[in-house]
Amino acid sequence: MAKHPNVVPSQQLNVALPLPLYLQLGAHLYSDLEGRVPHGGYSRFLIDLLRGFFAAKHLDLAPYLQSDPGAFVVSGSPEAIAALTATLENRHE
Repeated sequence: MAKHPNVVPSQQLNVALPLPLYLQLGAHLYSDLEGRVPHGGYSRFLIDLLRGFFAAKHLDLAPYLQSDPGAFVVSGSPEAIAALTATLENRHE
């Protein structure tokens, strides 16, 4: 059976992880059924993680906590960050 090309092309990425983190990731992705990390498991994990990161909105709490910029940053869905921002701005009025 011929392999069909992906609709969205992929690009190979070589990433070096610290061994303890690599082992932890492998244990998380390991399939008892297959006796190994399934084919494409690392890629699917990283793709899901990156999509979540880029879909999330980030809010620096420095103006609300009188702290250094970047010291306290929260991330979440755009709706959650909007609700948090509204709540924080109402408290500072």
